Amino acid sequence: MKSKTVQEIARLYTNYFQEKGHTIVPSSSLIPKGDPTLLFTTAGMVQFKPLFTGAVELPYTRAASIQKCVRTTDLEVVGKTERHCTFFEMLGNFSFGDYFKKEAIEYALDFSLNHLEIPKEKIWVTIYLDDDEAKKIWMDAGIPEERIVRLGKKDNFWGPAGDSGACGPCSELYLDRGPEKGGPSCGNNPNCKPGCDCDRYLEYWNLVFNQFNQTVSGELLPLKQTGIDTGSGLERVAMLLQEVDSVYDTDELKTIIQKIESLSGFQYNESTKQSFRVITDHSRSVFFSLGDGIFPDRTGRGYVIRRLIRRASLFARKIGIHEPFLYKLVGTLKDLYVARYPELKDKAKDIESILKKEEELFLHTLEVGLEELESLLSHLTANKQTLVTGKEGFRLYSTYGFPREMTKELVEDRGFSFDDKGFEGELEKDRDLSRASWKGKKIQYLTGLSASPGLKTEFLGYTESKTKGKVLYLFVDGKSVSSAKQGEEVVIVLDKTPFYAEGGGQIGDTGYIKKEGFQFQVQDTQKENDTFLHMGMVLKGNISVGDGVDTEIEVERRQNLANHHSGTHLLNGALRRILGNHVTQKGSVVSADYLRFDFSHPKALSPEEIIQIESDVNEAVSANIPVKTEVLDLHQAKESGALSMFDEKYGNLVRVVSMGEKSKEFCGGTHVTNTKEIGFFAIVKEGSPGAGNRRIEAICGESVVSYFLQQFQTLASKIETHNLSAKEAFGDLKEFGIATEVPSPEGLQSIFLKDGKTAVASLRKLRETLETELEEKSSSLFKAKKKLEQQKFQMNPELVDGLLEKAHKFAKGKVVAEVFPSVDAKALKDLADSLKAKEPEILCLFGTTEGESSTLVFMCNKVLNDKGIHCGEMLKETLVLLDGKGGGRPDMAQGGGKKPESVAKSLEFALSLAKTKLS
Repeated sequence: MKSKTVQEIARLYTNYFQEKGHTIVPSSSLIPKGDPTLLFTTAGMVQFKPLFTGAVELPYTRAASIQKCVRTTDLEVVGKTERHCTFFEMLGNFSFGDYFKKEAIEYALDFSLNHLEIPKEKIWVTIYLDDDEAKKIWMDAGIPEERIVRLGKKDNFWGPAGDSGACGPCSELYLDRGPEKGGPSCGNNPNCKPGCDCDRYLEYWNLVFNQFNQTVSGELLPLKQTGIDTGSGLERVAMLLQEVDSVYDTDELKTIIQKIESLSGFQYNESTKQSFRVITDHSRSVFFSLGDGIFPDRTGRGYVIRRLIRRASLFARKIGIHEPFLYKLVGTLKDLYVARYPELKDKAKDIESILKKEEELFLHTLEVGLEELESLLSHLTANKQTLVTGKEGFRLYSTYGFPREMTKELVEDRGFSFDDKGFEGELEKDRDLSRASWKGKKIQYLTGLSASPGLKTEFLGYTESKTKGKVLYLFVDGKSVSSAKQGEEVVIVLDKTPFYAEGGGQIGDTGYIKKEGFQFQVQDTQKENDTFLHMGMVLKGNISVGDGVDTEIEVERRQNLANHHSGTHLLNGALRRILGNHVTQKGSVVSADYLRFDFSHPKALSPEEIIQIESDVNEAVSANIPVKTEVLDLHQAKESGALSMFDEKYGNLVRVVSMGEKSKEFCGGTHVTNTKEIGFFAIVKEGSPGAGNRRIEAICGESVVSYFLQQFQTLASKIETHNLSAKEAFGDLKEFGIATEVPSPEGLQSIFLKDGKTAVASLRKLRETLETELEEKSSSLFKAKKKLEQQKFQMNPELVDGLLEKAHKFAKGKVVAEVFPSVDAKALKDLADSLKAKEPEILCLFGTTEGESSTLVFMCNKVLNDKGIHCGEMLKETLVLLDGKGGGRPDMAQGGGKKPESVAKSLEFALSLAKTKLS
């Protein structure tokens, strides 16, 4: 075989299928569009699911793509095997009611032989157990019968991607790598075949013959049209053509490994390969995920990305890397992939910045966390114990940032077990606690300060994020102490600090206090008068009163706090301009994730007022207004027109924060230097905390983009649920600058980048328009569809004869049991009357479903009542299966229930009851 680079294979593939009339469709985002059952895009067909099911109008009938994919189901195996990856690229060609098995097989074989230049004698294929049609096509194409292997559902029935969607039998192409690749796993059998666990036969292309649509409940329904979905792993094909044993030895991944070698000074070899492979793979997953707007977070996709970053950092330590380094791979990754994904060129700088900050966040505690884990495992070994309890695992999570799965992997690699259930219990307990537990104890920590009432901590945090300081007081369990050690919850009082103490609605800073051999995690900052209390945990070493220390706040969190605090000021100004000067602030919360603002106003805000308020704030954000702070005497500050809280106590000197004509307030909090830093502003909730007052919750910065992404993902999911095409559901939306479909993640991000000033208002209006249109369209289309089905049902003269032919025949009568979706009870009764008129000794057992409800109708002539049939009693027994209610006479009964997926099963039960009476 002739060796080919990954880029050459990709180019050959797209050129070939373009020549065969396929539309080359760009890779979709790693955020699955309209599919809440998937965390990530896991296959090439994900973006085409609506086209297979017939849910949307077909823009083309055949397509091909190179799709970026992320799968993390076997994350712990990555690095240990030759081929496991969390990120990979999938070559795929697709047919939507166009060609089927014959052409799909012929295309795959032609491309393999004449473009990949794989010798025919090395190609084997597998087919589904009873797929004789596929077997004949392969033989006609030139593959001998002895190289065609039948395999069962586990291997040769594919799909769906997620809990629902297109699926069907499949046929796979394998490359025979020679008997020397067999080895002990197959007993060195020279005659083994595909399906064997050895490495001799490697699958490189899967052809799925889509014939069914699987519902969420698992039911297989025929597709409106058959289709083809193929998948071929680009890395896997490159490995075979380059005749190497691992995907990590292919040209592109090898380039990443070489970059890691230069960063670490270590060589990629047998002893280091696991670390190199984990870093190589995870760097790709993180790079592409960040590029698609999936940012590190505590939940969902973001949690997976955070876990990948931290796992890579952990393995980096094994090859001598102890500082942030993944971000240094971004340039290499951009150069490798920009040809296939040109949008990455403009995103690389932002990806690098986000990645570096996330690495720095974890590295603060990684080293001491590993020391803590090592100490724990040594203690367990000494006591001949093998279980890491949930409490111990949760401490590593809450204090050192170790994801549960990472701790579990680390301890299991060392031969210990991990208490998952116990961890979950600790997590639940933690959710019930709050920072109030620290604040509630605050008074205890002030006991030792009473002797020094004039003690003052100098706050330097308006201009500095790092400072040096001196320890003045230490408190443990509410008592003043001279020293504290590792593992203790401590409160530290310093002479100088950059940490902002909670006040004015803004929550306290977090970060670290350090000196040689000592590290302290600041989990909250409070203050009493001018004394700042740094509350947290000693992670490493010991600390004593009088020690000099280095302090450092979490800068990214502080920036988010500043964004939301400055956003609160702009919101206050906008409310007064739009609603009136009667608006006064009643309270606020400024966190790193959101802001909450309570104000006086007699009624709920209208949708129009919310849009006006958002627009006012975003106009100020886009205006690049410098934020000015000045310290004035109280009288002078009031004369300047600055707003103040009427019940707040102020000293003789006050700090005034001004944002041009948009805002001027008394405030001691931290703020941006220019309104542009806020990024974007969006209101996510409006309500009332009490009579005469209203409450707004809002978000700033990148959270706004994520918020709208989630909103439109939910809408897209509803569209698919109602089997509506976006065009059919929404009509022409060009006024929003968007094509007639639900905006993609990339589309939404481009709107924000193009016009931040109007993006929020436009997208809010768009979302509300879509929701209204969707509700109206889905309702009218559902009614029209139901009416059409009803007409077909009532006007079908062959229906009665067909049901009589398939009736179950017993000694004392006949039974018809049938489910008719979306038909009303009256139509079922009319049908039963028609059957009874033709066949007096017949029992009709009919069911129908609509949405989440189900209905049963049982009817017969009195002649069957005399033979023991009582429709009302049968119905009551049957409705138990549907959690339903109903009843009736011996000759007619009707009832309803839930569980529409169980209607067919309930009729089978009713049929068994009838059989005992009529046999």
